[in-house]
Amino acid sequence: MKIVDFKQQGAISIFLAVLLLSELLTISLGISFLAISQLKMSRQTGNSVVAYYAAESGAERCLYEARKGTGQCPFSDIPLDISSECTYTTTYATSTDTATVTSIGQFKETGRKLELTWTF
Repeated sequence: MKIVDFKQQGAISIFLAVLLLSELLTISLGISFLAISQLKMSRQTGNSVVAYYAAESGAERCLYEARKGTGQCPFSDIPLDISSECTYTTTYATSTDTATVTSIGQFKETGRKLELTWTF
């Protein structure tokens, strides 16, 4: 006759429960990591749009100054709002038959670059 130790059976049940709970914890931590990274990415998408429009604003201003012939085109860190979180920097280069305006818009930690090229 075989004698069953009930204390050992309880230990196996507890071990299996801990193993199952640790797997559930690992899965939930993985899902929460993915959710947090998606939230950060969606926030940066909004910042990217603002940075693009800052770059476009700088390019348009530089294009206006270039067509006016004032020679005031290269701008550096021009703020677009009171808090100075949104800025643009532009450069203007010409050759014999082409002109290029490069504008970089910054909003918080996100930057976008825009380049306009035209021929004379």
